[in-house]
Amino acid sequence: MHTKLKPSVSVIISVYNDLEALKLIIASLLLQSYLPNEVIIAEDAQHDSIKNYFSSLNINININIKHISHKDNGWRKEVILNKAIKISQSDYLIFIDGDCVPYKNFVEEHVKLSENNTVLCGRRTEPGNSFSSLLRNKSITIQDFERDYLQNFFKLKKDECRHIEEGIYLGSDSLLFKLLNKLKKSKAHIVGCNWSCFKSDITKINGFDEDFYLPTTGEDTDIERRLIHFGIQMKSCRNAAIVAHLYHEKIFNPEISSKMKQLMQTKQKIYICKNGLEKL
Repeated sequence: MHTKLKPSVSVIISVYNDLEALKLIIASLLLQSYLPNEVIIAEDAQHDSIKNYFSSLNINININIKHISHKDNGWRKEVILNKAIKISQSDYLIFIDGDCVPYKNFVEEHVKLSENNTVLCGRRTEPGNSFSSLLRNKSITIQDFERDYLQNFFKLKKDECRHIEEGIYLGSDSLLFKLLNKLKKSKAHIVGCNWSCFKSDITKINGFDEDFYLPTTGEDTDIERRLIHFGIQMKSCRNAAIVAHLYHEKIFNPEISSKMKQLMQTKQKIYICKNGLEKL
C-alpha cells in the first residue's frame, strides 16, 4: 500500500478590520491537530491594530505567520489574496475568511482529503449573536463550541444559527461522511470562506481576477468556473473541515450583485484571467 505524501500547507486568512475574530482564528490554528507550515494574514487594508497584533505574536511559536496589507481603497480582496498566493511557500493552500474560526481538525481534514486536480469545498455554520458573543468574549472556546454542538443544538436554533447542519463534525474517515460525500458530490461548490487547492492548480488560471472590485462573485463563482474549465474537480469537505462564521449584520446590495453578474457575463470565455497573479 502506498502512503499518501502530505503536502506543505499554508492557511490564507482574508482580513479587513476584525482583530477580535482574527485572534480567535490564530489561537485555533495554533492548537490544530495538524499544524500548517505557515499562516498568511492577508489584510485588505492597513489598520494599526492588526499590524501591532502581528508584531506582538510570539516569535517562538511553531508556525511561520506572515502579514501582508495594502491601502484601504475599497474592496480589493482578490488583490490581497493574489499577493498572499505569491508569497506562500507551501504546496497546498487553504483559504478562510477573517470572521471564520476553524474547528480543531480543520487543517488535518483539508490535508487528508486533498487530491491533485481537485478543489475541496467547505461550508460554515453561522451561530447567531448570542453564541458569537460567547466566542468573542472568550466565555467559551471554539473547542467548547465544537464539543457541545449537538448538546446545544436547540440553543443554537433559538440563537437563529444559520446552516446549523454544517457545524456537525463527522470526520472524513466515518462511513456517514463518505455516504453523504457521495450523495453531495455533484453539489460541491467553492464558498470563499472555506476552500482549498494545490498552489499549482490555482496558478494554472493565473489566480484571482482582480477586475472583480466588489464582493459576491470573484472569490468563488468566477474562480470555480475557470478551474473547472481546466479539468479540476470540485469535492466536498462539508462536515469534516468546518469553520464557525461569527455573527455580524449582513446587508445585501442588489446593485452590487447586479454589477458583478454583468461583469461575469463579459468573462464567460476567459479562463486565464488577464489581471491576476501576473498581469498579462
